[in-house]
Amino acid sequence: MWGKLGLPSRVRLLSKVRLTSIIRRVGSLIFVAALAACAGGRDVETGADSGYLFARGIEQITDLYIEPISGQKLVTVGAMNLAKLDDRLGVTIGGDPSYRDQLTLTNDGIVVAHFPVPPEIGATDAGQTIAAIIAAARKASGHVASMSEEAIDKAVFDGMTGTLDRFSRYSPPDEARDQRAARDGFGGIGVSLESTSDDFRITTVSEQSPAEHAGLHAGDRIVAIDGQPTAGHHAAEIIHLLRGPVASTVTVTIAREGVPGTRDYRIGRVLVITPTVTASRDGSVAIFRVASFNQSTTQLLSESIANEERAAGGHLTGIVLDLRGNPGGLLDQAVSLADLFIAKGPIIATVGRHPASHQYFAASGHATAPSIPLVVLINGGSASAAEIVAAALQDVGRAVVIGSSSYGKGTVQTVMHLPNDGELTLTWARLVTPSGYYLQAHGVIPTLCTAGLADDDGALDVALRRTADAAPDAVSASHPRASLDENAWRQLRQTCPARAASPAIDVKIAERVLTDPSRYGQAVGAIHPPAPSLHSGQTPLAPALTAATPPLSSKARIP
Repeated sequence: MWGKLGLPSRVRLLSKVRLTSIIRRVGSLIFVAALAACAGGRDVETGADSGYLFARGIEQITDLYIEPISGQKLVTVGAMNLAKLDDRLGVTIGGDPSYRDQLTLTNDGIVVAHFPVPPEIGATDAGQTIAAIIAAARKASGHVASMSEEAIDKAVFDGMTGTLDRFSRYSPPDEARDQRAARDGFGGIGVSLESTSDDFRITTVSEQSPAEHAGLHAGDRIVAIDGQPTAGHHAAEIIHLLRGPVASTVTVTIAREGVPGTRDYRIGRVLVITPTVTASRDGSVAIFRVASFNQSTTQLLSESIANEERAAGGHLTGIVLDLRGNPGGLLDQAVSLADLFIAKGPIIATVGRHPASHQYFAASGHATAPSIPLVVLINGGSASAAEIVAAALQDVGRAVVIGSSSYGKGTVQTVMHLPNDGELTLTWARLVTPSGYYLQAHGVIPTLCTAGLADDDGALDVALRRTADAAPDAVSASHPRASLDENAWRQLRQTCPARAASPAIDVKIAERVLTDPSRYGQAVGAIHPPAPSLHSGQTPLAPALTAATPPLSSKARIP
């Protein structure tokens, strides 16, 4: 999470990522927000606490969002969305010259109140104005008065984020807790469940997990948690009951087939991070499927590479990195994963409105697999963090990219923790690849396009000819991408349209390329980025990309 200054409250530097420089500032407002989250309920008559909540949200949006937006605009759209909760309510701003720069709340067409909203309104005043509007709406509307604080908060924040881009959003507390668990892990016991009606059965027990050590088995039925029967609860509620602070304990009551009665198991919770990497091997070629990028992705892949290398007798002839359908995740994990394979050179840069969004990330020089021949698989479902990895490896000549064009989601979101334990996800930067092009709307175009290829022995030769034999005036996969205008980008993407499928031919061509050094060399050299690198000071984007760089936050997200 990032504070007012745009810096993480939990600074976690990656030892493998070399940053050009570090801004050493402290986002102290995060601590204040965390304390306020425990402050308790609100005075619904005055909206005292909600004023602070909305002030914090507006401060973050106006400070960090990639495009400038006024507090007046945020108050207006938030209030208008609040009014949608009751058809009798209405909100207008301006209109009557007597009430210029004032927002008017009506009920059945009758004026309830006017609220001053000047163009230069600050975050604190804006937050208090929204709180006053909510209080007035509660008095005027029985329906609004009956709604929970969380429902009203969501309506207002949804109005605000609805005027931003489609990747910026508000998450209420319950949803935000689930998102944090997916990103950073959660306190759990290491089981997976399936539910049918009131029946909650364990499907898998993770190896070396607290559940395994306690003696739980797949097929066990959970009938109570901490003495509370599971019957009548939804699956999400059961999951939340099983989760809790790391090092805390939970009592799980189990019914086991063939064993009379039930038994209580008291189990300690540990940090559980959902695995995102699966490995397989075909001879001396290792295939790694990366489903998303969470806190453990790079570590898991590094360990998997070492395991597969040992299993192959210490010698892998090639690696297939399958990023098809990977929707993205944490920025720091995309950078550190690419760093496993790149001996030197740039990985990615980000540019935005806020000075701290100008970041440049290069290889650390400590790659663990810098020379093993590498293929990356992508498709239309490969987005953001997956595109960072694919573009970096393609641009520096480290990998052959195979498949179809990626999604083209090239913005970075930062996740802000709010006083009510909810989160704001805000777009604050655009991604720039090592060869100098923006990922947004462009994506990664594969070196070898497999769209429409027959599944036969000649498929690889056809794919190579597609790249090499383009007409002189045509835009092809080998064309320098930083030089393309938007029309040329459309043409290039049309040569290999994005697709959702993950056909077997992609893996087959990858293995054929990796087992033929001549064809691998031909393919990996087919993409020719311009000579200047992102950090050389010779590209049009260089001034923005060589600015001071803050530490990577584990909350910087590119979903």
